[in-house]
Formats: sequence, C-alpha cells, structure tokens
Amino acid sequence: MLPRLALWLCFVCLVLVGVLAMSCGNSSSVAKPCTGGPYNVVGDWQITVTVSGGSPVTGYGAIDSGGLALFFDGLGDTLQLPALTGTCAFSGGTNFYAEPGPPPNGGVEITDTITGNVNSATSITGNYTGAGSPSGVISAAPFTPLTGSVAAVSGTKTGAVQGSFGATSSTAGTAILLSTTFTGSGSANGITMNFATTNEAGCLANGTFTQVGTGNVFDVSITLMPTCPITGTFTGIGFEGSSDYFGANGSNADTYLYADILDGTNTFVIEFF
Repeated sequence: MLPRLALWLCFVCLVLVGVLAMSCGNSSSVAKPCTGGPYNVVGDWQITVTVSGGSPVTGYGAIDSGGLALFFDGLGDTLQLPALTGTCAFSGGTNFYAEPGPPPNGGVEITDTITGNVNSATSITGNYTGAGSPSGVISAAPFTPLTGSVAAVSGTKTGAVQGSFGATSSTAGTAILLSTTFTGSGSANGITMNFATTNEAGCLANGTFTQVGTGNVFDVSITLMPTCPITGTFTGIGFEGSSDYFGANGSNADTYLYADILDGTNTFVIEFF
C-alpha cells in the first residue's frame, strides 16, 4: 500500500512493479432520501476522510457558488467532491490527485464514486466506493481558517507550490517558488487580488483571487509562463488563512493565501506567505 495515498482514500496499491490498481471497496451505503434544502454551502469547509479500518485524515478547503468543492491535506494532495450546490442528496465521481512528484506516489489521479447528503448548511456526509476493498466515509463541517475578517491583501508574497514537476522514478523534478507582488482592491463583498511574479530569472506567473459572495472563498486563476516546468492557465479555489499548513514560513504569524489548482495529474496547492 502506498502510505501517502492511503492517508486520503486508500485508493492505490502496487500490484506489479509500475502497475497501479484501485483498492477501495464497495459499500452498501447510499445517500439517504431527503426533502430539505437546498442549503447554502458556499464557504470554508474542513473534511474528514476515514478508510474502513483506518484512521481519519483531515483536509482543508472550500466550496464556491458553482459547486466546486476542493480540499487539500498536509501532504499537498487534493480531493475533489462532485459539484455541491446545496441539494440534500448528491452522487458522482470523486477525484483524488496526489501531489506532483516522482512515481509511484506523485502525480496520481484516481476517480472513485461517492454518494452522500448535505444534511444542513453545516453538515455534509458521504460514502465512497471503488473496485476492491475497503470502502470509507467522509464528513465535512464549516471551519474558520482566518483569525479576523477577510480583507484585500497587497504587497510582496512568496508562493510555495507543493510538489515537483517533470519528476521520474530517478529524479526529483522541478519545484516552483514564486516571488510575487499582490495588488488587492475592494472590501469584504467584492475583493479582487491580482498577483504577478517579480523574479524575471525564475518561473513567471500571474493570476487573480476573486471573492465569492461575502465570505472567505475565492475563485483562483493562475497563468504559468514558458519559463515554468508546466505552462498554461489553470483555475481552482482558495481562501485566506492564519495557519502555515505546510510549514513553508516557519509557522510565523501572517495572512496566508491558499490556492488549490486543478490540472489533472499536475493538480497542485500553492501557499502564499
């Protein structure tokens, strides 16, 4: 069993050298019939994933107004739930993206199935299933990642991208570290934060955090230039926080910005500090 993947959904094990196979099992549990809702689920959520017979693992993330639901763990892996619009029952594919890096642990993308319920504006539960065993459950509740009120951020920030790109079984790949300047505008009902790199010798990038509603949820867009190990424009979801989840800033007091960016096997998380 690959330890880091097992932390999330116990999705992957080595069957033969270089061969990956599903390892999450079927469950008889289904979404319960429900009549409530739709509920307002836009906001910051903390998710707990428990593999049958295993220990719970915590993830941090958010749900935006379009139903995008992304969560990252302390290793930089990402879990994407089906679109959550507040309807009391949901089902569909749930995607697991391992932090980019050397195989067999890095850059793995697995799709499983999940059924669940939005029980209220403060409770989401579900059961995930796959092709083997065991199966597992998820539960999520709102959390407050930021001490104080959300506000536009301006000034210099360093963006530490979790993982490495272009890695092979014998090479560690290339890390991305972004020296950026943020320009923020708006108040807590329409904040926009643009950022651009200032180190012309490194990976050049720019992007935008756009506030969703009045809370601490941002739709994020980032463009990585040809000077970077991956290139293109990618989107995801983000929030402001007071915790250094990856220890990139020595757990010093700061306003951190997190962005979970979707790009298939290159899906990654950025911590700005």
